[in-house]
Parts: sequence; structure tokens; C-alpha cells
Amino acid sequence: MSYRTRGQSSKVTALSDESKENTTPKRRGRPKKNNDIPEASPPKRAKATNGRRQVTTNDAEEISVSAIGCLPERERETEDLAKYIEDILSENGSGSLYISGPPGTGKTATLTRIISDQKLASKLNMVYVNCTSISTAGGIYKKICEGLKLSVGGTTEKFYLVAIEEYLKKKHKTVMLVLDEIDQLASSKQTVLYNIFEWPTKRESKLILVGIANALDLTDRLLSRLQARCELKPHLIQFLPYTKQQLVNILKTSLQQKQKADMFNDAALQMLAAKVASTSGDARRALLLTRTLVESTDNEYRQEKKSKNTRELTSPPKAVHIRSVVSTLNQVYGTIQTMTDEEAFPLQQKLLVCALLLVLKASKSKDITVGKLHQVYKAVCSKRNLLSVDQAEFGNLCSLVETRGILRMQGKKEPRLTRILLQWDEEEVHNALNDKQLIASVLSDTSCVIK
Repeated sequence: MSYRTRGQSSKVTALSDESKENTTPKRRGRPKKNNDIPEASPPKRAKATNGRRQVTTNDAEEISVSAIGCLPERERETEDLAKYIEDILSENGSGSLYISGPPGTGKTATLTRIISDQKLASKLNMVYVNCTSISTAGGIYKKICEGLKLSVGGTTEKFYLVAIEEYLKKKHKTVMLVLDEIDQLASSKQTVLYNIFEWPTKRESKLILVGIANALDLTDRLLSRLQARCELKPHLIQFLPYTKQQLVNILKTSLQQKQKADMFNDAALQMLAAKVASTSGDARRALLLTRTLVESTDNEYRQEKKSKNTRELTSPPKAVHIRSVVSTLNQVYGTIQTMTDEEAFPLQQKLLVCALLLVLKASKSKDITVGKLHQVYKAVCSKRNLLSVDQAEFGNLCSLVETRGILRMQGKKEPRLTRILLQWDEEEVHNALNDKQLIASVLSDTSCVIK
């Protein structure tokens, strides 16, 4: 007999052949919530069925999350997966799991961490198949037979299917069958997918089925019959795209581990994380971009030292400049400016742009430096009882606004003397800021301009 639990829908990722995977039986009761940040407690355990031997409490504790470790910002999903596997093994039963989520959201890494636990691996017979390697849906049966090392009496799909179903009736170690890119098995009548999802419900079956795909609604959309029978409904776990703050935390952790944390200031890291979060939430992409920027900056540093004939690199490495981040993001994503979102265009940047407009209006000279603009900006903030950033941070603020294309910075030797050039006309700026009251109040107060 088998049991299942209602859970959440989720996306799954591929595992390597050498990695080991776990899932937990489905549990009856309230469904779990799936968020990037762990909140919900794991579902209740399913009851033992058919008088099967139960794994002892000590056995279950051997696969605890504390022993496995968690991927940063995926603690809840790790807990969910580990608990699901614990429950199935403790009840000596079967179950199916569907994991969903966009690429780079930690699905593979989280599952790999869990199944890499040696004590857990000893309790499972692991079979992994990447379904993209199969030319026809029915070809999956042959791949599974090969993974289980089964003897087959013929070469047709039917012979392979019969061999698998006969094996599941016999006494055997719990099988964890991981089907990556399981949506590749879709067909007109979905016969193959239905067969596979029915295996864990067979009376003597000891099978943990893990399906992995990007689509959140695959089981609902393609396998509607699973919803009609509770025992067939897979436990669902969803890996949502990483948020901006989660990506910042992941990147900081990675940089600290590589002793490169000093190379990224907060503004540069926030910009990179914000762009990746807004487009995909892919942590792998964020880590790749960060590594690229670090390596590029290190190379520039070594070349600079080499050009000066310095044998030893005694000075600290250069920091990743925010302009480098902008340039890299533009190469990967194209323009990264966003003009109407309040979070993407915060108050401090608006005040900077308003101060620039004020200087252009009140001063005859168009030669505006970062130092002069900072003085006006501070005066504008002071008149409104707002905190202003210091000179060093103001340079980063100018660079952030530059990424929007509103202004351009010229000259790099002395930051304070860097020239600021307005790239847009005033009407475009007014439309972008979308704050007529703020613009009017700043432009009407020419006393803020230092003559």
C-alpha cells in the first residue's frame, strides 16, 4: 500500500548520476506553503501501512537537516525535502514528489545535498534518468531497467514495462527514481506518465518517485487524473526565484568564503542582485557575473602592476567599480535602466537629479563637477530635513543614476572633479521622476545653489 500527501506545487532540477536523492511520503493534512524563506512546518507523517517494518527513530534522525546542511536561503525547502524522505523511509513505504522552479533557484543543489548523505544513501537504490536523452516517451522504461540492472525477456517497451512492474512487486530496497526534465515524457494520452505515477501506489511497491521540471502546473495541466485520486497526487515543492535580498546574502557569503568580500561595495552588489532578481532570480547567473567581475578586476590589477614593473603586489587589490558592474550587466541584459518603479528609482537618486536640474537652471556655467553637485544636493536635503550621503557614497549614487542614461560622468582621476553631463532633456527627466511636487519645490529654491 502506498500513501501520499498534499503539498505545494514546485519545480524540479536535474541531479547528476552520482548524486543521491530523497523524497518524503505525502502527508495528509494541511498543505505546506512554499516560499523562498522557510516558514511553514513540515507536513505530518503518514501512517504505516500493511504492517510493514518501520525504521527506528534513530534511523530517521540520521538524515536530519542539521547533519545535511542547508543551501543559503533554501533552509525551508531543505527541511521540506528531508522531512518528506524521512517519513517515507520511517514508514517503509512509497510516495511521489514533483519539484518545480526556474533554473538557478537551488533545486538541484538542495536535492543533491540531501541525497549525498551516506547514511541515507545506504537505505536507497538510486536511479537517475535525464529524460532529454530519450527519443520516445516509452524509451524511459529501458533506461529505468538499465538503472535497476534488470533482466528483460525482450526488447519492446512492453517487455521493459513488465520487468519494472514485476520488480516492484518483489522484496527490495527502497528505490529512489529521479526523472529529470520529466515533461519530456509527455505524449497525446500521457500513458507513460500515468504509468510511472501509478507505480508508487502498487501494493508491495517501495518506490520514491521524484519528477523534475520547470513548469509549476505540469501535474495539473498534463495529468488531470492524478488530481481525481488522492493516492496518486504527488507531493509538490516549489522553488521560487531568488529575491534581491536573498541574492545579496548569497553573493556576500560566496565572496566571504573566497576572501573577496572587500572587492564589492554594497551599492555594486545591490545593483547586480536587483537586476538578476528582476529578470530571472537565477543564483547561478548572479554568482557567475560576480566571479567574472572579480576576475576582470584582478586581471586589471595585475596588468597595472606589471606595467609599472612591480615585482610584488604589495598594495591591496582594486575594488570592483560600479561602472564595471553597469558595463557587465549591459552586455548581458542590454540597458538596465528602469524609470517608473519607485524601488528602482529611490528618493536619494531623485534628489540628486533634482539638484542637477537646479544647478543647470540657476548657474550659467554648464561645467558641473561631482563636488559642486554634492554641495547643492546636501543643501536640498537639509532644506527638507532629509539625511544626505557623504562625498564617497555620492559618487556611487551618481554612478547609479548614470546607469539609467540620465547623466554621464567624465574624467576618472579625481572623483570630486569628475564632470556631470545631463543626457536627457528636462521633459524626459520630469516624466521619469514622476514627482512634479518634488521637482517644483527643488527648482524654486535657488538658494541651495552655491555661486
